Amino acid sequence: MATCSQIFWDEEGNAHTDCLYWEGFPRILWDSLRIFHYPDPPQYTGRQFSEDGIKKNRVKMTIPQHPTLEWPPIEIEVIGYRLVDAFEKAALNAITTFCEHHPEEVAAYPIGLFPAVSAGNAEWLFRVTHFGHLIGDVAGETIEAVVRYMNAQSHYQILQQRHMDQVIDLAQSFQRGLRLRDTQIQGLQDAVAGRDLAIAQFEQQAMEHGAEIEQRNIVIGFLQGQVNELQADWADALAHVGMLQEQLDAPAEPAAAEEDPEEIEGVSDLDSEHALAKPNPQPDDSSSGSASSVGNLDDF
Repeated sequence: MATCSQIFWDEEGNAHTDCLYWEGFPRILWDSLRIFHYPDPPQYTGRQFSEDGIKKNRVKMTIPQHPTLEWPPIEIEVIGYRLVDAFEKAALNAITTFCEHHPEEVAAYPIGLFPAVSAGNAEWLFRVTHFGHLIGDVAGETIEAVVRYMNAQSHYQILQQRHMDQVIDLAQSFQRGLRLRDTQIQGLQDAVAGRDLAIAQFEQQAMEHGAEIEQRNIVIGFLQGQVNELQADWADALAHVGMLQEQLDAPAEPAAAEEDPEEIEGVSDLDSEHALAKPNPQPDDSSSGSASSVGNLDDF
């Protein structure tokens, strides 16, 4: 297994390695490429990222262009849950792709047996037909290659099983979180329903209070009208009282009979003289009466 010292990390956090530090598909791929005289092993670049809260690794690798046979380069990009597993997956895909691009060349070597195809496929029939020499001339190499391939495949399956266990754990945790969230959502829905009911009750009470307030406003308006009328009557009464007060406060005029006697003295004297000189009308027999009365006085 590769260690941190065997992997180069650049400033952007990308991991760079040739993956030749453990037994697996990258070493099987390189041993097969050396048969066809590739000068350098493929380089692998990995970078970790998160998707929906799950950490993953994206790995890119390239089988370079062949220096003499003009075989074009092969670029592989895969995504795995761990960096080493992604390296293994990229190497396995590279082996399969290389054999698909060069079926006749790989048929003469054990690497040509590795890609799995269906029994009725033409490529499978071609490989089965032409692998007789692998049993005779290079039987040892073929058995060794098959064993290495089987070991790498077994190791890769173990890694995949570990990843599957991790995925199952994540799924279970996610399911528990969903159930807890569903419970919380149900509780919130119940709380919202209760709040809606309370709001409906408050709205009903508000409507009732509004009707009461409207009635009170009508009563207040009626009473305000009466108050205004009373204020107008009170103002009229105050004006009338003021007018009466002004009449009481005005000075009284002297009566004509109480004028100064000196001012009407001439008139009084004349009236007195005329009153005294006015003869008392007597009938014709007044003289006799007078005489008798005088006689009577003489009797005394």
